[in-house]
Amino acid sequence: MNYVEETANNDEDIRKLKQIEKDISAFESRKSRMTDMLIDGTITKEAYDDKLTEVMRKLHICMEKKLLLQESIGKQKDVGKRMSDLRETLKQEDILDEFDRVVFESIIDKVYVGGYDEDENPDPYKLTFVLKGNQSSTIPNAKESMKVKNSKKGIKVS
Repeated sequence: MNYVEETANNDEDIRKLKQIEKDISAFESRKSRMTDMLIDGTITKEAYDDKLTEVMRKLHICMEKKLLLQESIGKQKDVGKRMSDLRETLKQEDILDEFDRVVFESIIDKVYVGGYDEDENPDPYKLTFVLKGNQSSTIPNAKESMKVKNSKKGIKVS
């Protein structure tokens, strides 16, 4: 949850948006100066048309980037709000004592059973949980973990 909140609070898109707005202002100013130069007779109509086409193309690209960044910032704010709501809900709710398939499937994207340890030896007891949101969590020796946990409860695992 911290990772998602940090990503949602990333100010990089806001910085990019401010830069794009400056670029848009500069292109609009350049367009205005070119119009003044045409009126004053400093440049020809053909040169004006060529430069105007180039400036308008760049201005259009900047406007599209601005819309995308504004949408991204809106989504980040929405994710941040939803994460804080989720955190509050989790603080208020009771801990689950038994397996809940709906909760499991809403959090876990994939589970890999087996894998390799640090020495590249096969480890059939390794569990890797791929969480929704591109995060993963690994339990290197699931069998030992269960033995320890169940021994505390008085359950024997072979």
